[in-house]
Amino acid sequence: MNNLLFDERPLVILPSLAVALGDLDEAAILQQIHYWTQKNMNVVDGYSWVYNSMDEWQKQFPWLSKRSLDRKFKKLKDKNLLIIGNYNKKKFDKTNWYRINYEELNKLSNVMPEVSTNANANTEAKTEAEVQAKAESKTKASQVETSAKTKTETKAKAEPNANTKDKYNFDYAKFIDWFNEVTGKKFRDTEDKRKLIRARLSEGFSEDDFYLITRFKADEWKDNDKMKRYLRPDTLFIPKHFDNYLQDAKEWEEKQAKKQARKKVKPKPKKNDEPEISEDDRSILAYVEENPDVLKTDEVIRKEVERIERARAKSRSSTIKSA
Repeated sequence: MNNLLFDERPLVILPSLAVALGDLDEAAILQQIHYWTQKNMNVVDGYSWVYNSMDEWQKQFPWLSKRSLDRKFKKLKDKNLLIIGNYNKKKFDKTNWYRINYEELNKLSNVMPEVSTNANANTEAKTEAEVQAKAESKTKASQVETSAKTKTETKAKAEPNANTKDKYNFDYAKFIDWFNEVTGKKFRDTEDKRKLIRARLSEGFSEDDFYLITRFKADEWKDNDKMKRYLRPDTLFIPKHFDNYLQDAKEWEEKQAKKQARKKVKPKPKKNDEPEISEDDRSILAYVEENPDVLKTDEVIRKEVERIERARAKSRSSTIKSA
């Protein structure tokens, strides 16, 4: 491993890295990217990457503004120490992926001057003190800004805009009340939940998708002691689960519709000359007879009808032969 980096969780910076880069902030950024890529969570083309928006990066470097942070990333890229790419599955997702160019970093390490042990110790001690002093100064300066920002964000989360709808025409307050009624929960209409919903709406999902997933998961988990605690927006509506849950919910809805159709339609009595078929098959044929257009729109029902007709034809043929 390169001697300018280390694999510890705390956000600690080697003075030698800060000296080599000539910038404490760039050293902190490079060290943090190194930490995340060592987890090997996102491997592409044999390299480990970490992806994040600039807003998320700022949470890890709160003493820097987003504009300043963006400039620091650009400088590291210009120095060829940071490789930036985009490997997102969805084309509209512009979140950048990052990895360190360790070959270039090794060159930087090799050209650093060698000094005697005593001189090196004195230099490192002085550099560490300067770096520490600079970090403490920036930390104190950012504490007031961070505190004010935290209070503002907390207030915004607790007290969302009084307007229940936005450009997506989604009534958040109404949905959360309905969500609580269906799941038996007591969630409040807060800004963090609105933000979660808006993110999925911006990806092209519809309002109906949220209602469908909620009904599906409530039906599946509400009476399950182990799973009912996961009936909450930050489980159902995060990007990791949303699309899969939606596909499962659509299949569930289709099965529910078929069950309801079978309950409503009374099977007609079998004619004496008609082959014997099951009660379920009679229900399907009766449903199709009352709703003939379903054969054009529902491939599953159409295939079921074809199967039944084949079975009936086979049965008639057997009856004729035996006669």
